[in-house]
Amino acid sequence: MKSLFILYLCIMACSLFGARPFGTDDAGTVTPSGFELELGSDLWEDYAVLELGFKHGLTDRMDIGVGVGYTILPEDTNGFGNAEVCLKFALVPDLFAASFTGSLGDMPYSLNAIVTRNIGPAEVDVNVGYEATGMEGFEGMVFYTLAVIYNTGNLALGAEAGGDEDDIQTWLAGARYTILPGFAVDGGITGGFQDEDDLTATIGIHFEF
Repeated sequence: MKSLFILYLCIMACSLFGARPFGTDDAGTVTPSGFELELGSDLWEDYAVLELGFKHGLTDRMDIGVGVGYTILPEDTNGFGNAEVCLKFALVPDLFAASFTGSLGDMPYSLNAIVTRNIGPAEVDVNVGYEATGMEGFEGMVFYTLAVIYNTGNLALGAEAGGDEDDIQTWLAGARYTILPGFAVDGGITGGFQDEDDLTATIGIHFEF
């Protein structure tokens, strides 16, 4: 369970800056001078976390994002987590990008390579990166995630899976619905391949302006 939690942390470090509810980032960047705001909540039984992600387009190939989470439950870990900052560079626009995510405290930092390929209405996103956990007793790890998202009208349906060098470990199934241009709501459920009882629901909104 602890290794799954560490992997979940490293994936969510990127998901604060990706398109909810999916944790796999895409190769696109925010338009120059544009902004994106994401609010989300992960919850299940005695677990509840609120998340905030904010991105700004610096150039036509680069954006910067800031994210923070607040733990509601369990009560013994209640409070804000360390804020994260992510820089993403589009090396080949809408096809290949690289990102660096770091914490303002001593939590994880990661380097991530991002590939996006559109096949008709389907979008395929692949992330491969290296995570330095910053936690005593845990070495750095190579991680990967894969998402396939099918877009039909205002609805996007998708599934993703992620793992490290040892095994494939996490999955997510979710959907995003665009109510107005630049405004969408989403929901999904994630779990572990190794533990069928390890489930978490996620809901949120995505706003561009």
